[in-house]
Amino acid sequence: VREHGMAAICNGLAAYGGLIPFGATFLNFAGYALGAMRLSALSEVRVLYIMTHDSIGLGEDGPTHQPIGMLATLRAIPNMYVF
Repeated sequence: VREHGMAAICNGLAAYGGLIPFGATFLNFAGYALGAMRLSALSEVRVLYIMTHDSIGLGEDGPTHQPIGMLATLRAIPNMYVF
C-alpha cells in the first residue's frame, strides 16, 4: 500500500521543515493513506494532498473507482481543507 508510505514520508518532510511536500493519487485510494493524512491534519503540518479522478469521467475503470464516501470522510477530519 504505497499511498500510506507516500503520506507518511510527506509528514516527515513537513515536520523536518523548510519544505512543503505534496503527494498525489486517485481519490479512491485516499483511504489507504487516511491514517497518515489524519496525522498531518491533526499535527498541523503543511502537506498538500492532490487527489484526482473523482467522477464518472474515469473511462474503463468504471464504478469501482468512484469514491462516493471518501470526500465526506476527508471533510470530517479537523484541520483538513478539502476543495
